[in-house]
Amino acid sequence: MGRLLNGAPLPPTPAAPATPDPTVRLFPIGGRHPDAVLALRRKEPLTALDVRLITHTETVLARLLAARESAAERATLHQVSASLRVAAFQLLMGGQITLARRIASPLLPGVLVHERARVYLVDCTTTDRNVTARVLAGSLAGRALLARCPAYDTHLVVLAPLPLDASLDEQGWCPTGLALRGVVEPRPDHHLGGSTTVDLAQTADAYREAFNALTVARNLPHRHALYQAQTQLAQLVGEPAAGWAERLLGPVLELPRNQRDEVIETTRLALAFSHAQTGKILDVHRNTVARRIERGVGLLGLDWGSFQDRALLDLALQLLTEATGASEATDQRSAGRRVGLPEILSSEAARAWAQAFLAPLAEDRRPLLRTLAGWVAAGANARDTQTALGLHQQTVLDHLRTAERLLQRELTVGRSGAYELAWALWISGAAALPR
Repeated sequence: MGRLLNGAPLPPTPAAPATPDPTVRLFPIGGRHPDAVLALRRKEPLTALDVRLITHTETVLARLLAARESAAERATLHQVSASLRVAAFQLLMGGQITLARRIASPLLPGVLVHERARVYLVDCTTTDRNVTARVLAGSLAGRALLARCPAYDTHLVVLAPLPLDASLDEQGWCPTGLALRGVVEPRPDHHLGGSTTVDLAQTADAYREAFNALTVARNLPHRHALYQAQTQLAQLVGEPAAGWAERLLGPVLELPRNQRDEVIETTRLALAFSHAQTGKILDVHRNTVARRIERGVGLLGLDWGSFQDRALLDLALQLLTEATGASEATDQRSAGRRVGLPEILSSEAARAWAQAFLAPLAEDRRPLLRTLAGWVAAGANARDTQTALGLHQQTVLDHLRTAERLLQRELTVGRSGAYELAWALWISGAAALPR
């Protein structure tokens, strides 16, 4: 039956579902299925005003429901997008560049097309990182890969592509880094660390650099720092050291390629981070991380529980990266005289590197070198260092924090800096040289 409104005929009321109670009428809301309904209990017939109110209510409710559905859809899309960005970052950390580009291309066209990039880490500390992520997304405007760090709940990862003609300011900051500083500086609980520029295949190394820079930033009043690229020991010791590394890692290098790459990349990350953090970074279970490491160190005859053996692995993997893997060069190294590690580390270049690495410690009048040598001898364990040197544990920790600031290396949380320190101490003679 038609209804009258302002003298005009109204379309028939939509058919309402039947109800057991004849005094209850149900009015469908919107055109979606299954439909929401408006229920009205009324014994008397509906007047024209009643119909007008019901129609208006149906319209308002339909819009509210549509808005709620749209918001839910947007939230779902946002979650999917965030998960894909984390997945792209994890693939880059595992060296799977092609797959990372395929995932990132629809989300961030043009971001991963360049071969070089920097990694930045933003530590939000006490602020909800989702709040900062929204601010950063607006500042970056799709120019970089922004992801929530899978290993640290307060960290955001930004991978910034660097074209060959990228401009840097006088301190070495790229435009993306400057944009990040603009977000971090007005937020007192935020810190920013940035890596050097690396090939995409070295994203894991850049992540470690950014982590070290973040440690430095926590000790600076402006709360931001770039990794200070010093010449690495692996860059100085030459072909004999590359031959030593290949001999040490030989049983792992002989594995099938996919297994070899899994063991090497997992081990490289686990040298700097815990098994759980490494698993989150690579999107595998921590038990998988443990199995890969156990397989690798088992083949090499090393003990993962030994700080000295982990330092050996860290240097060997750095040398493996430095070595340009031409088979001819490998054959020449294998055919040449085999040089042992003590001879390699006693070279003039290695001694000069160790002296330069440790030099900043002289800026503090306390016996930092003695504490650090004792710490390395104790397997990088502060409690054992306290016992061996007769120092209070807090004194040991204070010396370590000061060394982190002076050396600009992470020593206690991410251990990559600890291995560099150990080699410098071993080479300088401040601590006993490993086998």
